[in-house]
Amino acid sequence: MVVVASLLVSLLGLVFTQMMQTMFSGLNSGNIAIQAQQYAASKAELIKLTKYDDLTAQPLKDVPDTQFQDEVELSTETITDDDVKQRTVTVSVYKKGDSLARVKLKIPRSSIEKEESSGVPIGTIIAWASTTMPKDGGTWLICNGQSTAAYPELRAIVGNNVPDYQGVFLRGYGSQISTHYGAVTHSSEALGVLQGDAIRNITGNHRRITWPSNNRYTEGAFRVENYGTSQAWTGGSESAVWLYFDASRVVPTANENRPVNKAVYWLIKAA
Repeated sequence: MVVVASLLVSLLGLVFTQMMQTMFSGLNSGNIAIQAQQYAASKAELIKLTKYDDLTAQPLKDVPDTQFQDEVELSTETITDDDVKQRTVTVSVYKKGDSLARVKLKIPRSSIEKEESSGVPIGTIIAWASTTMPKDGGTWLICNGQSTAAYPELRAIVGNNVPDYQGVFLRGYGSQISTHYGAVTHSSEALGVLQGDAIRNITGNHRRITWPSNNRYTEGAFRVENYGTSQAWTGGSESAVWLYFDASRVVPTANENRPVNKAVYWLIKAA
């Protein structure tokens, strides 16, 4: 009986030892996988921060002060119909001595990519007082009618070209009525359509009665200061006076209607 009991104790001890070895081996393997995943993720973040044209492949090499090796592979480059270059970067992390990677991460890259920005939506229009573009991490274009071919998300919003806002003021779409000088309806054109300049009509009239009183009468915008007969001639029993209206004699004039202004760039968020 003593011999049998001793054998059973020995067998149980052996089984327990094997179970513990298996458990610790599994824990160690799990820790290695976690560490490999963490390293691969940090490597991927560095690749995301690298400019597209600066991406390079890297042969398998030791990672200093670790038990790992890493490798970076680049897929064949493709070019879309919009001339956007694309490729996939693959990061592989090995435990030294292994032939199979513990972790493989694939990072799609593009020559036109969304970058971390201030959260301003694509298609937003801003007034900008500098020739240097905003440095918010995004891409801004001058609103001069240029192509949106390289910016598919912007193209989906505004079409094949950005709006051309050179030399014009922007106006809220729609209409409303003001009552400052009578009821006046203020209406925009259709969204994105260029509306020509205009003024509200100015009217007036001038009348002269030659007989029997020889008086002159004006209405509206005209005014008579005296009743002289300059630039007049007499023919038969009637006479005439030339009456001119020239706004440039009293206010600045130009070939357009405009308020006091300063020029800015209109920019649109492209990516």
